[in-house]
Parts: sequence; structure tokens; C-alpha cells
Amino acid sequence: MEEWRFLELEFPKDPAMNLAIDEAILSAILEKHSLPTLRFWRNDKSVVVGRFQKVCDEVDLDLCMKEGISVIRRVSGGGTVYQDLGNLNYTIVLTDEHRLIKGLGITESYKVLCSWLQRALRLMGLNPKFKPPGNILINGKKLSGSAQLRRKGGILHHGTLLVNVDVNRMKKVLKAWRADYKGGVIASINMPVTNLIDELKVEIDFNELKEVLRWSFEETFSVKLVDGKLTDFEKFIVEKLYKERYSRDSWNFAR
Repeated sequence: MEEWRFLELEFPKDPAMNLAIDEAILSAILEKHSLPTLRFWRNDKSVVVGRFQKVCDEVDLDLCMKEGISVIRRVSGGGTVYQDLGNLNYTIVLTDEHRLIKGLGITESYKVLCSWLQRALRLMGLNPKFKPPGNILINGKKLSGSAQLRRKGGILHHGTLLVNVDVNRMKKVLKAWRADYKGGVIASINMPVTNLIDELKVEIDFNELKEVLRWSFEETFSVKLVDGKLTDFEKFIVEKLYKERYSRDSWNFAR
């Protein structure tokens, strides 16, 4: 059975580090220094802006400063999201020649790389629907969203799962929820959202949830997830990306 690396590696108080790790894994995959990888991680109170968005169009910066909410820009496209410890992030990194996605268009690749999460949600008794490009809806409400970065030879696909996110704070800090929101060249999409805890109507243990998700990933894609860690090459790239990109205002507030 094909082996993938599994990482439970997170820096909730340092979202810049979390994003640097994601991109470093892609660099390693492109250089054939790492196996295909699934990673679980979380950010504490933070706003993550899409690569091509203008921060002031998307985010209430005064409120973020007042409430200690980090604002950071990811390297993938798409809209702005709010995250806290009630949100579970996942990252999938693989080559574009991998059997799961080889020859697929962008929409189809999203559909495949979200399918394991849909399977897990069905196991929980829910009826998830995939909505392109990368959203999963429950009863018309967004429970998960994802974005991709494509570089020649590889794909970084990362997504969110709303478990018990502070939706009230989300609506306050993201301008997309406001009636006068115009957005920029890449506008965020305002759609109803829901938390997993509200759909299941039970308390959710994150460790148990991650075990279910891990099992579903293995079963859906016929792979074995092997606990791993970052390579020395990846650690070097993480440090470089952290210092030169993700920790800098010149990157995070570039537009």
C-alpha cells in the first residue's frame, strides 16, 4: 500500500509559521525530498487573506488590532477567512503526476481532494454537498472551504473545517459580511456558514475527530498514513520563508 507522511504540526499562536510550513512542504515535494503529505493544524485568532486580495478591502484592521487578531496573507488564491482554535485546518501536498489527480482539471482535482472529508462527514450522519471550486456545504451552509497553490510539478491544497468557530467574531472582522462590501479584484464570497458542533449537536473532541478524518483519508485514497516530521531541508525552507515572507508586513499588507 502506498505510504504518505502524516504531520500533526501546528503553531496556533504563530500563523506565519503555519503558512511557512505549508509552502516548505510543497518545495520539498517538488525537489523529491518528501513523500506526499497530509497535515492537520490550527491557527488561533487570525484572519488569512487570499494571495491577490487587498487587506483593507477585506478586513476590519482596527477591530483586529483591538482584539489581538493576527492578519496574514497565504500564498494560495481565493477569499479571506477567519480562523480560531475552533477551526481545524488540513493540508494535502502531492505531485501533479500523482495517480489521484494526474490529468485532472482544476475543478476535478478539488473534488477529489475534498472527497475524503465528505466521506468522513457522511460517516457522522451528515449529507455533505461539494460546491466548486472547493467548498463543502451542509444544508446549504458552508462547513469547509479550500484553496490551491499550483507550481510546476506539484499542488498544495489546504482547507478548513469549521468545528466550533466563533461565527460572531468572524462576521465582525470580515467585511464580506457587511451590506456595503464591494471587494476588490478577487472578492470574498459571503455565504451562510455552519459549525460541525451545531450540525451534530454533540460536543466534539478534536483528537477523536482527527482520528476519524485520518481513517477516512486512508480508506478513500487507499494509502497508509505514517507519522512523520519535517526534514532538515524543509526546516531550512520554513525558516527562510518565515523570515523573508510570512512574518513581514511587506508581504501580509502588500496590496
